[in-house]
Amino acid sequence: MAPTKKYYTISIPAGLFWKLYVPAAIVLSGAAVIAGFFFIDLLVMPRIVGIERDLVEVPDVRKLTLEEGREKFFAVGLLTEIRSREYDNKIPEDAIISQIPDPGSKVKKGRRIAVIMSKGREFSVIPVVKNMNERQARMELKKRGFLIGEIKKVYNDKQPAETVVDAFPQGGTTISRDMKVDLIISKGQKPTSAEMPNIVGESLTAAGKKIEDSGLKVGKISYRNNPSLLPGTVISQSISPGDNVPLETAVDLTVSVIQ
Repeated sequence: MAPTKKYYTISIPAGLFWKLYVPAAIVLSGAAVIAGFFFIDLLVMPRIVGIERDLVEVPDVRKLTLEEGREKFFAVGLLTEIRSREYDNKIPEDAIISQIPDPGSKVKKGRRIAVIMSKGREFSVIPVVKNMNERQARMELKKRGFLIGEIKKVYNDKQPAETVVDAFPQGGTTISRDMKVDLIISKGQKPTSAEMPNIVGESLTAAGKKIEDSGLKVGKISYRNNPSLLPGTVISQSISPGDNVPLETAVDLTVSVIQ
């Protein structure tokens, strides 16, 4: 014969149930609801909303000028950084070729967006700068994106002083804008005479340069013992300082030695 199951019951007085247990259950349920609300409101939602609030969409600034791009980035709380400058045959000079990150990306406010700027077409035509003064020629070449190379000054009977005789490569030539353009500048008509500089006390090397720069040339060099001077110092010159003599006149020098 199977054992008889026993059932147990707890008897709670009706008055105690309604006065104690029901209010306690209501209080605990309310506390749980309030705790859940505060947990979501104070911990969960700030994280979700805060993350979304700090993110902005990167606007498209391609083909805009640098200032236009900066203004567009600034309007959404982003900064601008120039990453590099490159030649581009389609994007005008000083316009934005590309950006990093790409347009439409989500990034945090305050981030710097890198842009690559255009240097314009890689190849361009050298402007004609002949007859311009040196300053005008430099400005015109720089405006076209060319670098200035060597400046050579020569006498020219037809071209006024300080004006461009020619450029190399010549105006009208198409070259890469990475190449330098040399300028030949007129010193005006070649003079027929030159003023003798004072070269006493100079070294022989410095004296020779001064003579040649004046349009004269070094003549006979003689040596004299002089322990009080460094060897190779000019003691005297055959033409007095300040005298005007024909161009390419030879100047004789006496130079010190120690014997």
